[in-house]
Amino acid sequence: MAEAPSYYAIIPANVRYDQNLPGKAILLYGEITALCNQKGFCWASDDYFAKLYGVTKMTVQNWLKSLERENYISREVTYKKDTKEIEHRLIRIEMTPTKKNLGTPTQKNFRDNTTSINKNHSGAEPKEDSIHYKKIINFLNEKAGRDFKDVEGNRKLIRARIHDGYSEHDFALVIDFKCKQWLNDDKMEKYLRPGTLFGSSKKFDQYLDEAKQNRKQQANTTEPQGLSVGEGSARAANYLAELEKQYEGD
Repeated sequence: MAEAPSYYAIIPANVRYDQNLPGKAILLYGEITALCNQKGFCWASDDYFAKLYGVTKMTVQNWLKSLERENYISREVTYKKDTKEIEHRLIRIEMTPTKKNLGTPTQKNFRDNTTSINKNHSGAEPKEDSIHYKKIINFLNEKAGRDFKDVEGNRKLIRARIHDGYSEHDFALVIDFKCKQWLNDDKMEKYLRPGTLFGSSKKFDQYLDEAKQNRKQQANTTEPQGLSVGEGSARAANYLAELEKQYEGD
């Protein structure tokens, strides 16, 4: 059963007047403080906040990211046993919400994939063996016709983006879209590599947004916009289809 928020919400002056916070992120901060009053943390999901404010889950995620970026909140997640699928997410209010601590954030930033508000939490971070490095690298190889290895250098890039909160599905979307866009471009084809695609959180977020916008534009087309690269294309298609089911609604 979901907990009701406290009657009171607290929004400090430095949050109220922070021009770096978009939309209703300031109101969302107040809502989080009201939900935190009973136990010191908030269990509410992105879906809960989306329905509360009449916006999309992506909008809520952007608000949460902005609050975390300014060090006003921190987030923790719990993963389902032996998987990388997020089971629970909790939010804490930073007791001293000041930008002085931005250089050393207290919690890693994870995207929410939970559907409930009140569940048990173990405080666990993604396990090393729960990140499917080889599948992601093989998908890139099969799409781009390359032969990148499952080595620590490439794992480090993938691990960094996972810790930023991106999912395996996000990697597949970026790879699929950029291969369609760059594979037959003599100038850009060389950039179909882990260092370019996964090396920067800012660039990865840009590529992911482009991929999602492209999917929306293609939603009404009757013919699939697939890319065939040798024998690996069928395996790649199956892998992407499996991820689509796993992360349906993402």
